[in-house]
Amino acid sequence: MPKDLRWYLEAIKDQMIIVDNEVDPYTNLAAYAAQSPAPILFSNIKGYPGWKMCDMLLKTREVQGKAIGVDPKKVVPEMARIMKRPGQCVMVNTGPVKDVKMIGDAVDLYKLPAPVHSNVNSGPYITAGMCVTKDPNTGIRNVTILRNQLKSRNSTGFLMAGGHTWENLSKYEERNEPMPMAIVIGHHPLFEVAAAFRGSYEMDEFELASSLLGEPVELVKCETIDMEVPAWAEIVIEGTVPPKVRELEGPFCEFTNYCVAQGNNPVFNVSAITMRKDAIYRNIQTPRYTDHQAIASLPREAHIFSRLKDVEGGLDLHDVHTPSWGGSFLVLVQMTPHFEGQAKTAILAALSTANFMPKNVIVVDDDVNIYDARDVVWAMCTRVNPQTDVMIFDNMRIYPMDLACPQISPPGEKTYQRVGGKMGIDATKPSLFRKKEREEFERALPMGFGLKLSDLLGEAIQFDGI
Repeated sequence: MPKDLRWYLEAIKDQMIIVDNEVDPYTNLAAYAAQSPAPILFSNIKGYPGWKMCDMLLKTREVQGKAIGVDPKKVVPEMARIMKRPGQCVMVNTGPVKDVKMIGDAVDLYKLPAPVHSNVNSGPYITAGMCVTKDPNTGIRNVTILRNQLKSRNSTGFLMAGGHTWENLSKYEERNEPMPMAIVIGHHPLFEVAAAFRGSYEMDEFELASSLLGEPVELVKCETIDMEVPAWAEIVIEGTVPPKVRELEGPFCEFTNYCVAQGNNPVFNVSAITMRKDAIYRNIQTPRYTDHQAIASLPREAHIFSRLKDVEGGLDLHDVHTPSWGGSFLVLVQMTPHFEGQAKTAILAALSTANFMPKNVIVVDDDVNIYDARDVVWAMCTRVNPQTDVMIFDNMRIYPMDLACPQISPPGEKTYQRVGGKMGIDATKPSLFRKKEREEFERALPMGFGLKLSDLLGEAIQFDGI
């Protein structure tokens, strides 16, 4: 059996929270999902008997380690490694996603338990939909995760914040032809990680998913459009995007925890839905700190890690983290600077990657825990001279959903963009080149550091690391 969503849920069952009490997808499911510290499965959804819904599948380093098959402390270096190995897609005649078919007049999106995600949402949204399109000239496939607002039983409105899907739609619109698109919901979450990665235009994200999983990805043909989709997915929605048609979409709470990019956006007309006979609905809750940030952050962390490993022939790099509490715009780099200026080199490299979301980069030494905001702020306050250790870059291209920077072109068009500043902070100790000065910044620790209060008391209590 290939590594699909069910394979993954079985692998993490010891960490999963099962909710058997009834939840309402329109009024309270979002609140419960947002609070979950671990993978969660809802098995009793009001109005949708027989359906199950899962969420928070990659929220923590612990479950990310499970997904990749490594110790949580090695997630980013391992991701950087496996993203480089070759991947393969193979066509098969059929698969479980073809168990149930709704075609034409039988299509009804409201039969899917898509929830309302926040108090500002305009209605139910599909948030874990991996949208598959092709370049009409070359047939190169692109997969990305886009928000889709349910507008009727057979149509959605969706947002594109730049990227390769826009490139494909633009080419179809130049021809005045509808763009075929499929929305894939529910698979091993490393498919979502692949879809969230912004690589080259020529990269096939299904092949990247194969690289991450370490096995070929089986694809089947769609029923009503010329498109290939994973045979072991839970749900596939097929249809077309009409050229140069825009309708009001939103409001919707994005990964920034703000209502962003409401406007006249493209529409998607649905021609078929296929699914497994007992399909599990995959949800990605949006506010506040959820899978929404983690899925996009994981491949970005690995990409930045690889990039910094090449800078100056390889920095002494320990880890890279883009914490959810940084709104996806913050990158934390943990390294040991051997020479003067290396931390600033790391800042420049981290701000200029394939993904233009990083806006703030903070570089710290290996004695600072980049998973503890207290430690990061401590380093900023005690190791930074703002006059020399803060770098500001003006008039940079900013991610279009960053409300802090001026918008110069609205959503709904390929030119949707913002321009503003980016910042780097060198919060490292003096480099190893200045050994004596570096020693002055050694942290004092409690006598007996490493012992745990819980061991002394003989009972399990949470240890507040120092």
